[in-house]
Amino acid sequence: MSKIGPLIQRYAKQELRNSNAIFSLGLYLIGITYLIYLLGGQNAADSTWNTLLWIVIFFGAINQASRSFEFESGNYFFYYQTVAGPKETIIAKLIYNSLYMLLLSGIAWALFTLFYGNAVYNPLVFAAGLALGCVGFSAILTLANGIAERSGGNATLSSILAIPLTIPVLKIVSAINIQAMVGASLDEVYEMIGSLFALDLAIGLLAYLLFPYLWQD
Repeated sequence: MSKIGPLIQRYAKQELRNSNAIFSLGLYLIGITYLIYLLGGQNAADSTWNTLLWIVIFFGAINQASRSFEFESGNYFFYYQTVAGPKETIIAKLIYNSLYMLLLSGIAWALFTLFYGNAVYNPLVFAAGLALGCVGFSAILTLANGIAERSGGNATLSSILAIPLTIPVLKIVSAINIQAMVGASLDEVYEMIGSLFALDLAIGLLAYLLFPYLWQD
């Protein structure tokens, strides 16, 4: 487990070196948010505001997940086999991708607030739903991309595996966010938050158990 920290640092350094990817993501977030604004998003109802926010986050997450194992492909696969085991690797990947998604969602939320105003009456509940949703998406997309990468980098397979798993996460987090936008307290949504946490935990455990089999050559 002592290898997890250095692995996360290595992923972050690799990401920072890839300036094109960072610039593309920033351009995507600002561009798509402003485009929605030009198309009348500033007059959106609460449910539409929430839907548009998650569309922006979801496609940003897919972009990140598609590159999740690019540094572990080819000859790098054998290198990582020698420096870290599969369990340490998948834990580091899940943590790193979750942190990346949390940053992405925070920026998207800030941009939506800037362009369309603050539609959230209970930021604490909204942030809890957003965070748990990001962790769930991260676990699903990381696992799906890992399976696709080891099966020859088939992007279609990754999508087929990910979409059915993202639907329950998206439904629960959307319900939590809508409640936060109408001013519901934490006591009123704790069951949904608990369900989302349990779902995230189950998906993360599934990734942890399956990844060692994927890691075998």
